[in-house]
Amino acid sequence: MNSRNIFIVAFLMLATVLTQIADAQSRTDVVEKFNEGFEQVQAGEDLAAIETFEETLELAEAVGGEVDDIRDRVRSQIPQLYFRHAANLFRAGNIDAAIDAFQETINYAEQYGDNNTRTRAENILPRLYLSKGNAQYRDGELNAALEAYDNALERNPNYPQAVYQKGLVYRQMDDLDGALQQFDQAIDLALNAGEMDMVDRASRAAQDYLIYLGGNAKEDENYSRALDLLQQALAYDESSAEVFYRLAEVHNNLGNWDEALQNGNIAIEHESGGPTDQAKIWFEIGLAYKNQQNEAQACEAFQNASYGSFQAAAEHELEYELDCARAEN
Repeated sequence: MNSRNIFIVAFLMLATVLTQIADAQSRTDVVEKFNEGFEQVQAGEDLAAIETFEETLELAEAVGGEVDDIRDRVRSQIPQLYFRHAANLFRAGNIDAAIDAFQETINYAEQYGDNNTRTRAENILPRLYLSKGNAQYRDGELNAALEAYDNALERNPNYPQAVYQKGLVYRQMDDLDGALQQFDQAIDLALNAGEMDMVDRASRAAQDYLIYLGGNAKEDENYSRALDLLQQALAYDESSAEVFYRLAEVHNNLGNWDEALQNGNIAIEHESGGPTDQAKIWFEIGLAYKNQQNEAQACEAFQNASYGSFQAAAEHELEYELDCARAEN
């Protein structure tokens, strides 16, 4: 047999094989494979269903246009199934696996043109990284937590919660500048987003940290540092009774009686609590009046301070340091 005849025979054999394949991969075969995947979906076997649907697509490609309807249904199902798989991992508390699965969801959604599922997965990923970072923060894994928060911000730069958490990490690291920078950024982002609860949380966190450090500086008798920190704290809440009380404390330690009275009186104006909450402020006011030799005002202030944990100290001032009985007469 010459070469031309051999080629013709080979071509005829190939044509026969292709015809047999096309006959084997009919619409019925595609429907059966699709139904197999659908049963797996109903059974909650999402990964198995995805694999079956991918096989369905392969069969559909071989059959051609008569199964376009099935092909379209399968292409819309695969990203959604992977999304559900990822969500189940998150609900089970497996955050790392959920993060990987949502990233894979995005890949599937891009492959099959499912923009809605892709957007949903992209919106969830920053929240997952936030959850991961929060868990690491609670466990004291501060550098790992920062990395997780940065991953969240890489996917959503306007995410005030992640920035706020970074501020808490820097606070834990005793990095004042780093913490305030993050808290300030969180406040700005939250204001732009209208998230006033986050504005309040970040402002309180910054102010509380500055008050804490100011108190430590006072205890170390570093009064200039204490005043600087407390003045910074006022920037986050100009009506903070606690800050003005602390300023009164420092000025009393410095012998600045007028400044102590000024800050003490402002603290009283802004203190919304009852006599027990006001007692510490009245005590500082009493000390300032006492050192100004204003005995009548000092007696009145210490009388107002005679509540709660300041009661004993105030009564000592009233009974032994000042002649308040004579002053009343």
